[in-house]
Amino acid sequence: MRFRKIFMVAAMACICGHVMAQDADVRIGNFYYSAPNGIAFIKSDAAAFVIDPDLGANRHTAVLFDDKGEGFAQAHLANDYNAGIVAPDDSYHRVVFEVSNNEIVEFEWAKTGNAAVGRMIAGKPQELVFNLSKNWPGWESRYELEADGIKGTAKTAGGDVEWRMKANSSPVAFDGKSVTFKIGDGFAPTRFVAGFGTLPSLDKVDGIIDQARSDYEARRPKAIAPSGDIVGAMTNNLNNTRIYSNHDKLLFIPVSRSFGVKHANQGPIFCWDSFFNGLMATYDNPEMARATFRAVLSNPMPNGMIGCVKHWSMGPSTGNSQPPVGSMCIWRAHLLRPDMDFLREAYPTLKAWNAWWMKYRNARKDSLLQWGSEDGDFQNAMYETGWDDTPHFAGVEGVKMVGTTMNVYAVDLCALWAMDAHYLSLIAEAIGEKEAAAQHRCDAEAMNRRINEKLWNEELGIYCSRFFDNEDGTPGAFLTKLAPLNFYPLISGAANKEQARRMLQIMTDPEQFWGEWIMPTLSRKEPEYHRQRYWSGNIWGPETYLTWLGVKRYASGELKAEYAQKCVHLFMNNWLGAGYCGENYFTLNGRVCSNLNYTWGALLCLVGIESVVDLADDGRIVKGPGYNESVRMENIILDGKPHSVSVDYGKPKVAVKEQN
Repeated sequence: MRFRKIFMVAAMACICGHVMAQDADVRIGNFYYSAPNGIAFIKSDAAAFVIDPDLGANRHTAVLFDDKGEGFAQAHLANDYNAGIVAPDDSYHRVVFEVSNNEIVEFEWAKTGNAAVGRMIAGKPQELVFNLSKNWPGWESRYELEADGIKGTAKTAGGDVEWRMKANSSPVAFDGKSVTFKIGDGFAPTRFVAGFGTLPSLDKVDGIIDQARSDYEARRPKAIAPSGDIVGAMTNNLNNTRIYSNHDKLLFIPVSRSFGVKHANQGPIFCWDSFFNGLMATYDNPEMARATFRAVLSNPMPNGMIGCVKHWSMGPSTGNSQPPVGSMCIWRAHLLRPDMDFLREAYPTLKAWNAWWMKYRNARKDSLLQWGSEDGDFQNAMYETGWDDTPHFAGVEGVKMVGTTMNVYAVDLCALWAMDAHYLSLIAEAIGEKEAAAQHRCDAEAMNRRINEKLWNEELGIYCSRFFDNEDGTPGAFLTKLAPLNFYPLISGAANKEQARRMLQIMTDPEQFWGEWIMPTLSRKEPEYHRQRYWSGNIWGPETYLTWLGVKRYASGELKAEYAQKCVHLFMNNWLGAGYCGENYFTLNGRVCSNLNYTWGALLCLVGIESVVDLADDGRIVKGPGYNESVRMENIILDGKPHSVSVDYGKPKVAVKEQN
C-alpha cells in the first residue's frame, strides 16, 4: 500500500508537469536586489535575464512622521515591497501588488526544471509592463520580439545563452528594454512560461502552480491565530530578502534589499543583523541559514575580529565589530535543526572572536569590556555597539575615546560576552571539546561576578555602564540614561532573584519602558526619548528580542505572555496592512519607521513563537504561556522534526505533537 501511494503521488505530479529536474548551474528566484516582485533566471553564474513587473508611480506609499509621531507627508519609496509567500526552494511564489492605475494584481509562479511558469490575475483587464533592463554588473542580455513572446540572448565565455518567454497573449508593446502584456481578470488569467531550453506548454501552467502551492502549504511553517500568521510573516520576510551577487557567486540573505544598496553586488552583511537572520531562517530554510551564517563568519580579521560590515557600499570593516550574538544564534539554530558538522565548522571562528574582545576591548586589563574602534574614532565605536546613536553613550558628558576604546565599562557588552561564553561552552561540549567547554563556563561565571561587583547600581536597582575608576582609585560614576541594554545582565544570568525583581519593576514602569508598544530604546524619562529618532526612543527588533531572552529567564508566565503579545501586535499591525517589516518602529504610535523591509524587524515574531514553544539550552521542549490569544502552529521544527503546537487562550496547557 505504501509503494502504491508513493507511485500515485509521483504519477499525479508527472501529469501536472511538476517533476522536472533543474540543472545545477541554473538559479531561478526573485534574486535581483531591486526586483522583489520579479524573477531572475541565472545561468552558469555567467548570464542572467530578469523580468520585473513595473508598478509605475504606485509604489507603496510611506507616511513620514514628525517628532510627535504625527503624519505630515507621504513619499513613494523606490525599493519597498509587500513581501508575499515564497517557498525556500523557490518552488512557489505568490505576491499581490498595486499597479499605476490603482488596480490589484495577483502574481503566482512556480519553478519547473530550468523554467518558471506564471499566472497573473488583475481586478480588471489591463496592460502590465515588464522591465527587462535590470542585470548584474558586467552582464548584458539583449532581447528581441518573437511571434508568441520574446527571446533573450547573452554572450558568455562559454558561448551564447538563450532564454525565452511565452504567454497566452502576444506582447502588445516591446522596445528591447521592456515588454507589455495584457493581464486578464479571474475569468481569463494571463499565463506565461519562461526559462532556458524546452519550455513547458501553456496548458500545464495551472496544474504546475496549483501543485506547487499545495506542496508548499503542506510543509510550510505557519500560525493560525487572531493576530495572523506570525510564523509565515517571519519566514516570508527572510525568504523574500535573498539576493544574488555575481562577483562572488553568493546567494544569501542581506539585512535589506535597499538599505544603502547602490547596485546588485552590495547587499549588506552586518554582523549581528546577519546572525539574527540565520537564526530566523532556520525555521524554514536551513540551507540559506547556514549560508548566511557562513557569510558573516567568512574572512575574519587575522586577530580574530568579525567585522561590523561587509559586502556593502561602505566597504568591509577592519577596525570595529558588533555585539557578540553569533554563538547564541548558531546554538539555537542547531537546537532547531541539529547539524554537528556546521557546529565544528563555526566553533573556531566564534571562539577566536570571543577571545578578541578580551584582548582588544579590555583597556584596563581587569576583564571588564568597553566598546571601541581600532582607529580611535568615537562614531565607529558607536557603530560597534550596534546602537549607532544611543544617548546611553553619545552626548554623555565625559564619555570619550581613550586610545582604541571608550572610557566606559559597557554593561551590555559585558553581559553579551558572558552570554557568548555560555553558548560557546554548549557548542564546545557538543563537539567533544570538553576542556574548552569547561573554560568557557568559567569565563561566563567570572564575567557575571565582575558585572555584579562593578556594574550593579544599588540606588537605581539596575545594572549600569560605568566610567573607569578615578585616578585616586575611587569608582567611576554610573551612566544613568537607561535603555534596554541595561537589562542584558538578565540574559547572562548575572542577577539574583531580588535584583531581577527590581529590574523587571523598572521594565514594566509605564513612565520608563512599558506601554502599548515595547521596547523603546530609551527610558521615557529622558528628554531625547521624545525625538523618536533611530536609537533615541524608537523600538528595534534586536534589543527587544535580546531583552526577551532575559525576560524568559526571570519573569512570571503572565509577564512573558504580555511582553510577547505587545511584540506580536506591534509587528502584525504593520505587516498585515502593508507587508512591512520595519528596521524600527515609533514608540508613540507603533508605526514602521526607517527602512520598511529590514529583516530583523521579524525578531518581534520570534518572540511570539518562543512564547508558545521554545527549546531549552539542553534541547528540551519548553511549553510557554503564549501571547494571550488562542494559537495553532504547524510544521514548527524542533530538534529537526516538524511539530504541531496549540494553545487555547485562558488555559495554561500547551499541546505539542510531533507530525508525521
